[in-house]
Amino acid sequence: MKKKANITGNVIKATALVALTLGSFLVNANTITGAGNETEKTIKEHVKFPNLILPLKQQEKVVVLFTTSENGKVNFVFAKTDNKEVKAQIEKQFSQLTLTKLKANVAYSVVLNFKTI
Repeated sequence: MKKKANITGNVIKATALVALTLGSFLVNANTITGAGNETEKTIKEHVKFPNLILPLKQQEKVVVLFTTSENGKVNFVFAKTDNKEVKAQIEKQFSQLTLTKLKANVAYSVVLNFKTI
């Protein structure tokens, strides 16, 4: 019974973490263009953290810097965080993205906010 409660607790934490992370994308200025909206949607759909479990009541803000090539494929990613697991997951997932609406060889940044409740 204790093991089932622990698993359920971990699933709730992971779900809250993903919801809060993706919720941070929704809080933005009204300066996003159509290309920005499409890029935001692509990132929301493809960047997931189902296996990431942070201790209770922990917050983490990760700034992700990335560039794209001429065909829109992300060719450079750098996640600013001390958590090696989070850094590896973010960099792996961003490097697999293709964001065709962004200009090539321009540095972009995204802020991901993780918070467990």
